[in-house]
Amino acid sequence: MLKVSGKRVAAVFGILLLVVAIIKFISIAEMSPPVISIERDIKNLGTKPFEVTVSDKGTGLAKVRIYLLDTYGESVLVEREYKRGTKSDVISVSINPEKLGIKSGTSEIFIEAADNSMFSGKAVFSEKVTLDFLPPEMQELSPMLYIRHGGAGVVVYKTSEDTVTSGVEIKDLFFEGYGGYFEDPLIYLAFFAYPYDAPKGEKIEIFATDAAGNEVRESVSYRLLRASYLKDEIALSEWFLKKKVLPLFNKTYGYASVTDDGKTDFRKAFLKINNETRKENDNRIYEVGRQSGDKMLWKGKFNQLPNSKVGATFADHRKYLMDGEVIDRQYHLGYDLSVTKKHPVPASNSGVVVFADHLGIYGNTVIVDHGLGVMTLYSHLTSMDVNVGDSVGKKDHIGRTGTTGLAVGDHLHFGVYVQGVPVRPLEWWDAKWIDDNIWYKINYVKKNFVNREIPR
Repeated sequence: MLKVSGKRVAAVFGILLLVVAIIKFISIAEMSPPVISIERDIKNLGTKPFEVTVSDKGTGLAKVRIYLLDTYGESVLVEREYKRGTKSDVISVSINPEKLGIKSGTSEIFIEAADNSMFSGKAVFSEKVTLDFLPPEMQELSPMLYIRHGGAGVVVYKTSEDTVTSGVEIKDLFFEGYGGYFEDPLIYLAFFAYPYDAPKGEKIEIFATDAAGNEVRESVSYRLLRASYLKDEIALSEWFLKKKVLPLFNKTYGYASVTDDGKTDFRKAFLKINNETRKENDNRIYEVGRQSGDKMLWKGKFNQLPNSKVGATFADHRKYLMDGEVIDRQYHLGYDLSVTKKHPVPASNSGVVVFADHLGIYGNTVIVDHGLGVMTLYSHLTSMDVNVGDSVGKKDHIGRTGTTGLAVGDHLHFGVYVQGVPVRPLEWWDAKWIDDNIWYKINYVKKNFVNREIPR
């Protein structure tokens, strides 16, 4: 009888398992074609580049070909071959109509990717597209812009019908333009801010883009008016650190601020609250401010809290001292207004409540949307007597002043925001400023440009 040793049986069995594994791997690799993904919708294509990602987890990429096909023939956009082992590639695809000799119109785009498998696995993506290589048309309509550093402004402009997005840009900030205010639906109104921390001479541009990503830009001529902002030094008292900073720190982060030897770390707690928490709170205000309604809800000037005394003002530059040492610097982005304890707070103008909650350093806070990007903020409230979604009229009661958040002494922190960016409240309390800088421009456009075509 033939005897087979256990070692030989194990070796044969191991070889069989290896063969099975190899066959399975090859089968998977052979059966899985490359994967094609596109970063955005490409039904409308212009000269703006778009990204295509191709990958193959099996034998790797062999070649990729991207081209347009229409009645006039084939226009190759990308053609690449890869070294063996290349698993993925991100391709920036752009269309140069002059180089390719093509015009705006209908076409079909093809993206083909092949791998290195035995049977040349291949993936094909195709889609009918509209080629559009002409940017929208646009014209600024409003007269010369005068804007104060840290203040607000408005620009009125007209675009062509193919515009899908438009607005104002300054210092990497985008302020959306709103249509529908004028009888002519192609005329847009954009409120924007010249940020308090922006240097002089920032470029202000209005722009419009179409569905294909084509864009037109136009610089806005303006005169920047000087603004003076106060400087202040605040000595951090033991009472403030114990009674205001530590409770807010514990509530916000869920743990105590201590040193390595277990002692309370007031400095660390204050810096974390005054920097990280402040930034998070301001980012939340910005997010809320980007969700403004498309109707103007306010009328006339905005009201200051009646009979109130002004404390800190807008864009005050504060230095914070601990034991005589400057440990932090921040800007105060509103007006502090005080009357008596728990004084009734009316809405500064008519609008809709879009936020009513505790907001870190600001304490109990209500934000009212007045439409077209303009919002007002009411902070440190003892009580919030409105809910999100409530409509409020000018002078309607929304809450009572208080000391919530980092407030020292009962007062209202009042702020005005344009699409989430803080601006000078003083302007909005001034009927003459509103007449000269908003209504004059709106009426000028209504008189001179409504229902007129853009000059070509």
